[in-house]
Amino acid sequence: MKHMAYILTLAVLMTGLQSCEKVKGLFDVDFETTLSGDLDVNVPAAAMKSTSGTSFSASVTVDPLSDDEIEKYADKIRNFDINTVVAEVISVDKGSVVIQSGSSFTISNASQSATWTLGDDWTITAGTTLTLEDLAGIYDAVGEILETKEVFTISTQGECSDSDVQITIRVDIDTVVTGNPLE
Repeated sequence: MKHMAYILTLAVLMTGLQSCEKVKGLFDVDFETTLSGDLDVNVPAAAMKSTSGTSFSASVTVDPLSDDEIEKYADKIRNFDINTVVAEVISVDKGSVVIQSGSSFTISNASQSATWTLGDDWTITAGTTLTLEDLAGIYDAVGEILETKEVFTISTQGECSDSDVQITIRVDIDTVVTGNPLE
């Protein structure tokens, strides 16, 4: 009989602990936010006409804690679930400009990175967008970068069809952030 009481007590305690985790989950706070960085791509003037294009690179740093909601829940954030990563041309100072296939976009911090390489040429016109797809779970890597809540870098590099061009490309990371005030 003592063993039965002992087993029953253990069962009640285990159920109570599992219930606490379920109750704690009821206090999760989800909010959507977009972290953005503007890449100022300055394609230099070429000394000689190139048949393969002109190289470029640009980078910008983004502080996730500059977002009011992320800052508010910084110590309570459980995870970042990435919805989309989109590059949008904000401005270009010439027409008929193409970022050539093989060019890339990278989101990185000191410990890891997520890189997309263009498989096709991207015609650059103000307002055009390019969705950087979640290939092979790359959005999970971006989420892990954001979970550090440290400054990260968005960068691009590659070849442009023309030289002496200035392009501004905004990269938006749309995410659902889950925080819990009980953490």
